[in-house]
Amino acid sequence: MVYIRKVQRIGSSSLFITIPKAWCEKYGIKEGENVELIESTSGDLIILPKAQGSGESVFVIDLSKVNLIYVDKLISYAYINGYSEIKIVYSRKQDLESIKDMVETKFMGLILTSEKDNEAVFSFALDTNRVNFYELFNRIDKLTSLMLDSVDDEKSVLRLDAEVDRIYFLLVRMLRTGLTNSEVAKRLGLDPVRFLDFRLVLHFIESFGDEITAVAGKITPKDVQPIKSLKEAVIKAFLGYSEIKADKIEKLTDEAYELVRKANKEVSSSLSRMIEMAKDIADLSETLYLK
Repeated sequence: MVYIRKVQRIGSSSLFITIPKAWCEKYGIKEGENVELIESTSGDLIILPKAQGSGESVFVIDLSKVNLIYVDKLISYAYINGYSEIKIVYSRKQDLESIKDMVETKFMGLILTSEKDNEAVFSFALDTNRVNFYELFNRIDKLTSLMLDSVDDEKSVLRLDAEVDRIYFLLVRMLRTGLTNSEVAKRLGLDPVRFLDFRLVLHFIESFGDEITAVAGKITPKDVQPIKSLKEAVIKAFLGYSEIKADKIEKLTDEAYELVRKANKEVSSSLSRMIEMAKDIADLSETLYLK
């Protein structure tokens, strides 16, 4: 729904607009109550209804009704969608033990807080108010660079990729929460379009890590240096670093494709996908091609 309102004047200097009645009724806003106004990074003024509380939300997974191969995906869904608790109903102890191992290695801040004969509860115990989104974003970028530096060591790459996945899920959780929670939105300082951009870039970075894992032990760090340089440059461009120019991205892209032409077929497909994802990130860099 799009509402158009005329800016009006009160007294000699104050300006105001009215809030649509239908919108107020939809969100239960009454006269005298507060709404929140957030200025986005692009200058948009976003009006939010009453500040949302933290609220407890529980996602239940009954293993008697779910194929075990899908439990990982269900927990991922509950985690990134901001559920505070995930309750597992089970009959076989060994099923719970495998879930415990998976949760511990994959989902940051999710801990086992209750365990009964046929029921276990995992709670999200990380205070995201103390988590710096942008520091974690830079961390996941650095981890993929470390993966490229260690690409000839498969064990190191797998260990680093596991950390990439953990940070990825936490950052996506924060982004999705920020779309519905005004306090998180204010802390992140992102407008709705930028929320989407960061979500896409995180997907590309996580997939980038998967492609590195696919070529681990089959190529040397020196061989993938052009891709590493391209990846780091497009991330800087996305974050608004003015020293990154379009011609530099084009030069680094050409050098990366030259690597693909020299690579064997066993790794060339993964290398090409890395380059394409880097180009997709560059396309989300709003100022890169305006200078």
